[in-house]
Amino acid sequence: MTEGSGRRRAWRWTGGFFEDASFGRALPERIHADIREQQFRSEIMVGIVQCAILVAFSLLYVFTPSSFTPDAPVRATPLGLSLFGILVLVRLWFAATDQLSRGILAFSVVAEMAVLMFTIWAYHLQFEAQPSLYLKSTALFYVFIIIALRSLRFDPLWVILSGLTAAVGWVALTVYALVTAPGNPITWDYVTYMASSQIHPGGEADKVLAIVMVTAILALALARGRRFLVQAVAQTQAAADLSRFFDRDVAERITGADMRAAAGHGELRNAAILFIDMRGFTKLSATLAPSDLIGVIGEYQRLLVPVVQSHGGNIDKFMGDGIMASFGAASPSDHYAADALRAVDAILAAAERWRAERAAAGKPAPGVGAAVAAGEVLFGVIGDENRLEYTVIGDAVNLAAKLEKHTKAEAVRALTTRDMLELAQRQGYAGAGAKRLLHQRDVAGVADPLDLAVLGERTVQ
Repeated sequence: MTEGSGRRRAWRWTGGFFEDASFGRALPERIHADIREQQFRSEIMVGIVQCAILVAFSLLYVFTPSSFTPDAPVRATPLGLSLFGILVLVRLWFAATDQLSRGILAFSVVAEMAVLMFTIWAYHLQFEAQPSLYLKSTALFYVFIIIALRSLRFDPLWVILSGLTAAVGWVALTVYALVTAPGNPITWDYVTYMASSQIHPGGEADKVLAIVMVTAILALALARGRRFLVQAVAQTQAAADLSRFFDRDVAERITGADMRAAAGHGELRNAAILFIDMRGFTKLSATLAPSDLIGVIGEYQRLLVPVVQSHGGNIDKFMGDGIMASFGAASPSDHYAADALRAVDAILAAAERWRAERAAAGKPAPGVGAAVAAGEVLFGVIGDENRLEYTVIGDAVNLAAKLEKHTKAEAVRALTTRDMLELAQRQGYAGAGAKRLLHQRDVAGVADPLDLAVLGERTVQ
């Protein structure tokens, strides 16, 4: 690799790094909105922490004996705390009323550090001493506190602005002390510097360097953290979107997995499979406008999906007017069969109410048919690298689909097998009354006759 190509690669890496850090990449507006909400909360947090620090320092000042004369021309600490408190409260008001623009925030960041520098400068007036006194003040440590507080917003810009203001302010304080000091104020002897009012240029340069280095390190850490924040917000939004296309348990399985989903991964489960179908859909398709048809399907799905989920079911897929759900496949369960039959009872009751309401309003009132089968299924990922799908595969899936079609032949609303009913009863299913049994029924696509149980008696055409 040539030197030129190395520089270009480094420049691209650096540019991309800070582009991410400043949210420069083209992100969807909803992600920007989420980030702005996080920034708003961060700014409120900064203000609250600053108020807590103000209260703590005010109490410390009140209960600490004074070390200056009562007639001192300036009381630096109360003045500085008052000015700082005003700035914090004004910025909090702007933030709480959603008026905190970047310009106002920049002014407040500079003003807060300027107030601290002014307070440090006023120490020599309070103690009626040479200006070099404030250069030895422990108040320098407060500079780092204010810079660090800016990191709570997760934006390196404000840390840099605060740190640069502090560095320029300390240089200005040093120059003022040098210019106003009588005689030769400079010494290069550390002991003399500590024991007298003379100034050690190297010591002051070390302080400025420390401010700059702490600022740079915090800004770099925040730039990295901000990049991860962008990724985290984007991934959180993606996971939220994903949960709308996948069932909740499946979405959590995908986003929480240690390894990426890949075709061919699956697990055997004992599960129940439910098929739900809207009756008379073909007739509706011929008589309703497309928008009205979609509206009916949307109503029907919004009605039944929560019922399935409230009984522990997972929506596997929508098939036009059909819904396929599983119980005990995405998440293993010891009562999957009982849950499935309870769901069927609730679905039939909800669908009947919905049908009656639509009929009373003079709207098309389709009915609902359902069927359930239980057995061992394979729950896993199918597809190729670019298009994957979580689904269930097995005889129970095929049988449930065939039984749903067979409900029309038997003129009933819902069916299951006798074996499934008995399994559900062993798992605690009581149901609403005794279920009528159909012995040795021939079901299209099934080789041997089956004993069936009727879950919903009334015929719906």
